[in-house]
Amino acid sequence: MTTKMTRRDWLTGSATAAAATLALSGTKATAQTFMQPNVNPTAENPIRAHFNENPYGQSKMAIKAMKDAFDKSHLYTFREVFDLMGLMAELEDIPFEYVTLGAGSTEILEKAAVLNHVSGGAVMSPTPTYGDIARFSKTLGTKLIEVPVGDDLAINLEAMRAAMTDEVKLIYLCNPNNPIPTIIEKNALKEFITEMSNRGVTVLVDEAYHEYVDNPDYESMVSMVRENKNVIVTRTASKIHAFAGVRIGICYSHPDFVQKSYGLFSNTLNYTAIRGAMASYRDTEYQAFLKQKNKECLEICYEMFEELGLEYVKSNANFTFFNAGRPALEVAETMKKHHILTGREFKLYSNWVRLSMTKPEEMKYFVEKYKQEYA
Repeated sequence: MTTKMTRRDWLTGSATAAAATLALSGTKATAQTFMQPNVNPTAENPIRAHFNENPYGQSKMAIKAMKDAFDKSHLYTFREVFDLMGLMAELEDIPFEYVTLGAGSTEILEKAAVLNHVSGGAVMSPTPTYGDIARFSKTLGTKLIEVPVGDDLAINLEAMRAAMTDEVKLIYLCNPNNPIPTIIEKNALKEFITEMSNRGVTVLVDEAYHEYVDNPDYESMVSMVRENKNVIVTRTASKIHAFAGVRIGICYSHPDFVQKSYGLFSNTLNYTAIRGAMASYRDTEYQAFLKQKNKECLEICYEMFEELGLEYVKSNANFTFFNAGRPALEVAETMKKHHILTGREFKLYSNWVRLSMTKPEEMKYFVEKYKQEYA
């Protein structure tokens, strides 16, 4: 990021920026109007239960903020980047210097992979998991060590300990995981991070689905960033904030990583995305609405799984994972006939289907068609 603005400069204007963001409020989330549920899907307009997207879209506050931002979208975003970083620091009660941003969390993951490759380190990750770091590291020629999840389908920290070598300098943990929406127990994860950090290994915890978790055994690892320079925590606005096509990612890490990451790519964020994110993260009412709808969808699916005797994973995210007893690719092709898109095949779990939550009415339609085919 090439700018002469200092963080001290940002602090002098942060109160004004926050007030401006709140002024964008517009209609409350509970009064927000949405597209009608897609209960008569077509090939051109299918039910998208395959990419873990937010089917309701951005909040009205965020949409208004982005529309208003167009008038200034011809300008560079140097100051606005600091505004959003300041808000992210405020929300997590962490020093400003520990925050950086990306065009989606993917950019941050890839920066971590590049820096690790430059250091000559290998990467360790569970499998299955979100594949960006593994894919990008392989492209760079970095050695990758993949450790299967445990019999309980959760990330197996003991197996990862056993697979450790002196070559490993970066460990990737998606928590909650994807495609299996399990979590890592908070105390076990803290202990693992501390142990690996003492060995000089950086642990990157990807908390893309953080906002959906309602589990006492879960805890964000952002608090560990303050005391440990070998921890990176990423978040994304692509999920609950519905910014998948708008692109905002957040990184909490030691200032050393923040400065190194700026040296790779800079100023990748656009003005409209920044202003929209400022509004969206303050719209907690809308986030609460989305979490409630997600729970309703999950319960609809759980009821079907229980009725049909299908093995499934209790979700900590906005998708579920169930054993269809037949290839996931077969299920995908069958459901596509009903204009419903389901998840792809995942290595080692070819009979398991990742199903993204959409809207309750749409999940009822899915259940109806799935039972029609397989009950």
